[in-house]
Order: sequence, then structure tokens, then C-alpha cells
Amino acid sequence: MPSYPKNYPFYNWVPKPVGILILFMFFLPILTVGGTYSASGTEMIGGLGIQSEHIQFANFATSVGMAAFCPFLYRLVCIRREKMMCIAGFSLMYIFSYVCAKTDSIFLLALCSLFMGFLRMVLMMVNLFTLIKYAGHMEATDKITPGNEPSTGEGWDKLDVERSAAQPAIYLFFMVLGQLGTWLTAWLTCRYEWRYVYYFMMGLLLLCILISFVTMPYHKYATRRFPINLRQFGDASIFCIALMCFVYVLTYGKVLDWYDDPTIRWATVGAVAMGGLFVYMELTQRNPYYQLDVFKLRTIRFGFLFYFLLMVLNSSSLFVNVFAGIGMKLDNYQNATLGNWSMLGYFIGGIATIWLSVKGVHFKYLFAAGFLFLGLSAMFMYFEVQGAGLYERMKYPIIIRSTGMMFLYSLIPTFATQRMPYKYLSSWICTMITVRMVLAPCIGTALYGNVLQERQQHYVTRYAQNVDMMHPEASASFVQTVRGMQHQGKSRQEAVSMAALSTKGRIQVQATLSAVKEMAGWTLYACFFCMIFVVVLPYPKRKLLT
Repeated sequence: MPSYPKNYPFYNWVPKPVGILILFMFFLPILTVGGTYSASGTEMIGGLGIQSEHIQFANFATSVGMAAFCPFLYRLVCIRREKMMCIAGFSLMYIFSYVCAKTDSIFLLALCSLFMGFLRMVLMMVNLFTLIKYAGHMEATDKITPGNEPSTGEGWDKLDVERSAAQPAIYLFFMVLGQLGTWLTAWLTCRYEWRYVYYFMMGLLLLCILISFVTMPYHKYATRRFPINLRQFGDASIFCIALMCFVYVLTYGKVLDWYDDPTIRWATVGAVAMGGLFVYMELTQRNPYYQLDVFKLRTIRFGFLFYFLLMVLNSSSLFVNVFAGIGMKLDNYQNATLGNWSMLGYFIGGIATIWLSVKGVHFKYLFAAGFLFLGLSAMFMYFEVQGAGLYERMKYPIIIRSTGMMFLYSLIPTFATQRMPYKYLSSWICTMITVRMVLAPCIGTALYGNVLQERQQHYVTRYAQNVDMMHPEASASFVQTVRGMQHQGKSRQEAVSMAALSTKGRIQVQATLSAVKEMAGWTLYACFFCMIFVVVLPYPKRKLLT
């Protein structure tokens, strides 16, 4: 690494506390600005006249862009031109945010989300490594530079302990800021209008650009050549197309009646063809964009599996949202405020993970604890789901689930990268982001969404059979509703229609809550199965590799 001034990346007149504060502030737009905002999704759907799947698709596009950056991690992080990268990255994010605020094209929305996901990861990693160096006086790039690996088993064991303590702290930082960003966008949407979320973020980006320009000096490029082979962007493009086709199938499958729709069939062909082409290119190139050899490592395969199970089961978080929306009639802002309780769970899980890891508790017990907390969250929902839910009680499943999430989120990477040569690190991070933010959530959302719909229809049919005018209680309730409407000045016909709609609404609410209750029970069983699985699984230490 080239040598830089002592106060890098700032001018000497910038006090260190101010510099640390600036670097922390840069993370707010990095973690918040995106092509779409889940907290304002409902308002975007109404404002643009689009279906919810469009917003979901654009959100996944952001995750695909983040995954596509990861194989470039080491080469881009080591450029170390903080001012240039901040100004260029924030400026591009400003442009893409403006396009997202003005466009009504789903294609442009998804494309901008894809690019913004890539930029988010670039800026996130660059600023993280810069913050560690500036505030902690540590060169974190040494931990990812090929050739700097420990040469002995004792050295690897020491590194694993350091990672077990560092990973939860890093994940805690990102997850807390991410939740605060979600709450902020929900507040802006509730207080103003969904487009103002983009305008606010654009203002925040301009502020970051101005601060970068004023406080940071310009540093020349350290080497003559750009560290990335531009042909690898072709590989990255094929990678993105394959994943986006996959996401399209699972996102739109339910609304388009799956393979009865030609676009679903073509998207499936595209996913298979582009995926196959990507694998062929990475196997035959001298300097591949993604190193498929990473899957030869046993811990990587298990890390992939653990993350897949975690994120599929984590899709059960929709239970809280469905129950809060159907049972308690909460809006997006109230849901986001309720979600702030997850930060408490992250803190509990982070502190517990660090303490238990330093004490030498085996990975399998920590993983089992993580799945246990997910199961307890599902169990709480199973017993809590009822027609008259209490808002203040919904914080408990959120806290419990986020505690388990922190256990698994932060320690699976530590386990997967044990004694792993640094040359595979970028490919592993790409694998981790892909399965954690694209594949597993997409499959989990599709699975839970489709099963929820099927079970809801089952209960609608079941409960509707009990609503018969020949049934004394149903008949009395219907007649009472009709009389109440007539007492309010409605005509007989209007009163009957409104009573019928009221009855239908009660059936649908009851059916939805019953479906949520049933699926929470099955999720509980799945979590217990995962607990047993991770405990009985053998965990032999990998031989030293070079």
C-alpha cells in the first residue's frame, strides 16, 4: 500500500473527531439511498399506479447490484482515492435518485436500482476500510490481501477469534444504521410525499459531496494501470442478467400464473442460459471475475447452506407485517417504528455473540441459539395471533427474531472463512451477498407468499360455509348490521350491501389470521429442525491451504 499523509483522507486542519464524524455521516446516504424504499412502497404503488411486485423487483435489483460489486472488492478498496471515489459515487447516486423520482418506467427504476446497489457497496467498503484506518490506526486491507495469510494453525486460530469479535461489531453498525434509514424514509413518506424521500436523499448526497470537496485533498493514483480488467464487467453483466431473470420468475410468478405466462418462460430460459454461460466463462478464463473454486471449500458450502436456511426462515418476518396490517390496521410508518425494536435485539445478539465467541463457545451451539430465537419468535406469533392484537406486544417477536439474526448473520461468515486463502475472499463475499440478499429472500418470499395465499383461500372457504342465513348466530349478526346501517340513514338495499361487505371483510380477516397462525407453527418446526441439524453436523477444521 502506498504511504499517505498522517491525517489521510482529510486535510491536516480537520480535527480527528470531526473527521470520524464525517466518515460516520457518509454511511447514512450509503445505507439509506436506494432505487426504491420499502417503507414508502405502498405510497409509490398508489402514486405510480403500479403493482407491489414492481417495487419488490426493484428492491431485489439493488441487492443484485451489491452482489455484482463483491468480486472487485480488493482491487477497488485498495485504490485509496477517497475524495475521487466519494464525489464520483455520491454524484452518480444523485443522478440515479433523480431518475427514480421522476420516472414511471419499471425498467428504468430497476436499472437505476441495480447501479445504485453497485455504488452502495463500493462506497460502503471504501469508507469502512478508511474509517478503520483513520479511527483505529489499522490497515484492514492487510486482512484481505492475498499472500498475507497466517502460515500456522495457531495464527489462523488467532485470526478466527479476532473475526468472531469484529464481525458482530461491524454487522451491528450496519444493521442499526440500516434500520434507522428505514425509519427515516417511512417518516418522510408519512410526513410529506413519497417523492420527497428522493429529494431529501438527493439533498443529503449533495451535502456529502460538498463536505468531501472541502475537507479532503486530492491524491494521485498510486499505480499506472487501473486494477480491474474492464472485460470483467462483461462477466458481471451476465451475472446480473442471470440473477434478475431468476428474481423475475419468483417475484411475478404468482401474479402471472407462473408458466402460463410467456414472460415467465422466457425469464426461466434466460436465467438458465445466462447462468450456464457465466459458469463456462469463469471456468475457462485465466483471470476469472468469480472464482468457482471457492465451492471446493467445505466451510463455504456449509456457509451457503446456513445462510440459505436463515434467510428463508427470516422471510417469516412478514407475519408481523401482515398481522399488524390486517389485525391492527397499522400504516407503514407505524410498522417502521415498530421495527425500531429490532435494534435492541441486534445489540443483545451482538454483545452476546462477542462474549460467547471470546469464551470459546463452539460455532454449532451459537448457530443453534440463533435458530432457537427465530423459532421462539414464530412461537410467539403462533400464540399471539388473534383478532384484537396489542401494538405494544408486537415488539417482542421483533426483538427475539433480531437477536437470533445477529447470532447467525455475524458468525456464519466467520465460520465459512476459517483458514480460507485470501484469494477466495471476494468470491465468498459475492456468494454471501447473493444467497443472503437475493436467492434465499426471493425463494422465501415466494414460498411464504404463495402458501399464505393458498391457506388464506382455504380458510375463507371453510369460514364462509359457517356464514349461512339459516345459522342463527350468523343471521342475527347480519340482521343487526343491516338495522344499524338503516339507523344511520341508509336505504334497505344499501344497508344489505354494506352488511354483506362487512361480513366478507370479517371472513377475510379471520382467514388471514388463521393462515398466519398455521404458517407460524410450521416455521417453528422448521427452526427446531435447523437447530438439530447444525448441532449434529460435524465441524472438522480445514487443512491449511495456500
